[in-house]
Amino acid sequence: MPAFRRITVDPLSGACGAEIGGVDLSRPLDTETTAEIMAAFQQFLVIVLRNQDLTPDQHKAFSRLFGELTELPQAPTYNGDREMQEVRREADEPVNVVPSFEHFHTDSPFLPQPPKCIVMRALDCPQWGGDTAFSNAYLVYENLSEGLRTLVDGLQIVYSGKDIWRKNESLPPEKRLRLRETHGFSEDQLESIHPAVRVHPETGRRAIFANTAYFKRFVGWTEEESRALLDYLQSQAQQLHYHCRVKWQRDTLIVWDNRFTLHRGVHDFIYERRHLIRTTVMGERPLGPADWKRAG
Repeated sequence: MPAFRRITVDPLSGACGAEIGGVDLSRPLDTETTAEIMAAFQQFLVIVLRNQDLTPDQHKAFSRLFGELTELPQAPTYNGDREMQEVRREADEPVNVVPSFEHFHTDSPFLPQPPKCIVMRALDCPQWGGDTAFSNAYLVYENLSEGLRTLVDGLQIVYSGKDIWRKNESLPPEKRLRLRETHGFSEDQLESIHPAVRVHPETGRRAIFANTAYFKRFVGWTEEESRALLDYLQSQAQQLHYHCRVKWQRDTLIVWDNRFTLHRGVHDFIYERRHLIRTTVMGERPLGPADWKRAG
């Protein structure tokens, strides 16, 4: 546990997540405070800051402390700003309008460099419900048997976002997701092969990087075989002792590590508006165990 002198840190669970206090993101942060925020992010994977009434420019300025911002091909932009996305469900809209996957997932794993982290803030949220839950992917991996860890260490996954618009258009209008209509990404940027186990580029710690979002198959496996193993790995991510859960309030801001956690929205509310805005920080190309060994 790092020492924190400039910020307060209140862990949310034994698995991941912490609320941070003593920080006003509408003002420039000094070097020491920034360093402690980054230490908390690495330690807890999910950090929560309450009462952050920010302009879009202030939101983006804080996000850039974590890295370069990137747009996403599928996520609707916020007010036409290509560096900001929104997750919005109006009070009269069905649950499925938001791309909220049934299982825990990571965002946009089909990209050549999937996001490092997401910086999300609440503009409107239900009085009760609508939380976001997180699962620690390090713990999912570390609690597999030695034999299964050895197997998944050597696997690669085909992730593809090429067909999400076609599938969406084939649905009845009332069942379609709210997706971005146009984007500047090439076909090659919408499909990638990544390791099933991801290694932290600095610490070498390993985590599961296999989830149902945009999953096609394990390389060299049939779709049927792939789904059988994926379903088991997903079932492990559901275990409560890997989780934390964050209740949204207006001007709550969450930063989560998209590389080493999985997340999901909990749509347990009706007839209320839920509007979240976010930036996406570009990550590195995922390193697998073999890549880590070669680099070392």
